[in-house]
Amino acid sequence: MPSGRLVRFALPFAVIPARVPRLLAAASAMLLLGAAPPRLAPRPDVAPHNLHVAQARMMLEGTLVMARVRLFRDDLSKALKRPLADDAASKAVIAEYVVTHMTLRADGVTMKGEVLDSGGDMDGDQPVWFVLVQWKAAKPVKALGVSVNLLYEAFNDQQNIVQLAKQPGDERRGLYFQAGDRSEQVVKF
Repeated sequence: MPSGRLVRFALPFAVIPARVPRLLAAASAMLLLGAAPPRLAPRPDVAPHNLHVAQARMMLEGTLVMARVRLFRDDLSKALKRPLADDAASKAVIAEYVVTHMTLRADGVTMKGEVLDSGGDMDGDQPVWFVLVQWKAAKPVKALGVSVNLLYEAFNDQQNIVQLAKQPGDERRGLYFQAGDRSEQVVKF
């Protein structure tokens, strides 16, 4: 069927291109099979999100603390005042930024963070940047001091959420930091 051909349906004034029913049938089949519909590109004049939140999932086991930090990519780019790319130069800048703005102390002793990996990712329809960080203590941690000041310089409504799990035993704690709050929160086990 030529794409310009028109088809008249049951409604007397409904005249639509012949290809529309095929497109609707294809979209319906995709949805029935569980496929996500294609996404439209966000409008450049509309902010993609109105929350300024960074999240860290942190695991403590013995002397080792690991965290997977997720930040909205555009927020991180604004804080760093540079576009982000999945290259060595961007990763080095991001690594330095994250370990500088996340401070951990084991039983009162400051630990040095080491970035193991980082890169772009998606959270639903939002581009994010993940950073995998590791800290090592000299002895098993009994009290962990945490201070997270990510993106405070860029957003006065920034929120940083830390979900902490201690292993073994799966003891869980939640920590919340908001812009302007540079205090340390201490969790004792």
